[in-house]
Amino acid sequence: MVSGAAIFDEGDPEKGKALFISNCSSCHKIDKDFQAPALAGVESRWKSTDAMLVKWINDPVAALATGDAYVKGIVDRYKPQYGMMTGQPVTEAEIKDILAYVRSGGSKDKVVTKECITLEDMNAAATEKNSGSTTAWWLVIGVILAIIAVSAANISRSLRNAISEREGKPLMSEDRTYWQATRAWMWKNVVLVSLISLFLFLYVSVVGYKALLNIGVYEQYTPSQPIAFSHAVHVCANEIDCQYCHSSASKSKHAGLPTAADCMNCHKAVQTGTETDSVEIQKIYDAIGFDKKKMAYNDSLAKGPIVWNKVHNLPDHVTFPHNVHVSIAGIDCKQCHGPVQMLTVGRQASIEEINAQTDVPGLIKLTKQTLTMGWCLECHNTATVNIEPGKTSNEYYLEMHDRMVNSDHGLEELRKILADEKATVRELGGWECGKCHY
Repeated sequence: MVSGAAIFDEGDPEKGKALFISNCSSCHKIDKDFQAPALAGVESRWKSTDAMLVKWINDPVAALATGDAYVKGIVDRYKPQYGMMTGQPVTEAEIKDILAYVRSGGSKDKVVTKECITLEDMNAAATEKNSGSTTAWWLVIGVILAIIAVSAANISRSLRNAISEREGKPLMSEDRTYWQATRAWMWKNVVLVSLISLFLFLYVSVVGYKALLNIGVYEQYTPSQPIAFSHAVHVCANEIDCQYCHSSASKSKHAGLPTAADCMNCHKAVQTGTETDSVEIQKIYDAIGFDKKKMAYNDSLAKGPIVWNKVHNLPDHVTFPHNVHVSIAGIDCKQCHGPVQMLTVGRQASIEEINAQTDVPGLIKLTKQTLTMGWCLECHNTATVNIEPGKTSNEYYLEMHDRMVNSDHGLEELRKILADEKATVRELGGWECGKCHY
């Protein structure tokens, strides 16, 4: 390297991890080629200046235009296979952090998904295995019970008439309908009928109440999308981090949706999908106006932005700040969204699917249905946080701790909160109405 290794040595690998995931990981892996060359050993391979490396990452076209011999060599070698790299909006300080993370070898505690099977495949297999059997058996049982009931009524009538004839009593009329016979039996056994009626009333009331609670609850809601985007292919098979596409999750209350330009960071080079060939990828090209034969953009071909259909819909009076949960609380996306790596198009996960996950560190298992108020309250009442110095490096919680310590009322409240040596989100104000409601 011309100017020394300062740019590789001055960064913070811990900060670089998040930056690498959100800006680089969709195309680059550290230890293997992916949609772009592996980055391991870049500190020894780079033969130009630090300033040129920054320019190359920010704006590859501008770096190439300088005539730098090493940059030209990179483009000549890799562009035919991978296409031209897309510039990333990162500062020089952030680049140093990313390079420090790359040099460290990356995360050592990464969860490796062994098999990229989708929930749709699993459910289809289960349905095929049990198809038709349940419904058919219920129909058979219903018919048998109906035959038994009619036969029993006829046998009962015949026996009663035989006994009445032997004792010289009037016979039961053969013309009496089953309804008339049933009414007579009900009047004769009024106490038993009353108890059965009470039980049925309570049962219907409970079932009806639960049904009313489900109004507006749409677990497993799966809207159609303009492009058949498979999360399993991107998240599981290609190991793309959620925040690469949903880039504002750590900075805004909205997770955000990827633009066609985000998709083009990879799909300028990746023009054929593993499941749908080039059909779905072509929709991205049509939206942004990309001519894959000429490998160039043409605004006159652009049909406009991709309009995705929202999956997780909250009432208008409710707000959910993603940045607070992602950046401050450090909540894993799959705590709320479930096994995304096993989904094709996005859908609202059920609480059973969320609780069944085994690859989410610190997963909080809840009982209420997803996206309900009870679900949020249960989580805030269960989730614990460390706010004491020495137990956390979270600046938000440390500031909260300092403010309480420096206030007489707050200090007493802090003692109450830590009486059981833990603090729940509820105890820190997580049940205040204004936290979630406008």
